Amino acid sequence: MNNVIRQLDKNTYFLESRGNKMTLKKKRTIYGDIWEMYTDNASHRAWRGLGVKEFDTLEEVTKHYKSWRGISLLIK
Repeated sequence: MNNVIRQLDKNTYFLESRGNKMTLKKKRTIYGDIWEMYTDNASHRAWRGLGVKEFDTLEEVTKHYKSWRGISLLIK
């Protein structure tokens, strides 16, 4: 199933879109909650690394990754 956001556990979500595998995780820190986006795509595989970006809000996630629009409807 492509282009469908799936919830893997309480704080982890997965989406595969156009060959890009993306995992979004909510992480607690001493400063508050953050969202980490792990991407697995051709660019990161070529550089032999897993791409990880951090976001403070889900709004920031959806601005950067258009395919994640609607994630805030899944998370209450």
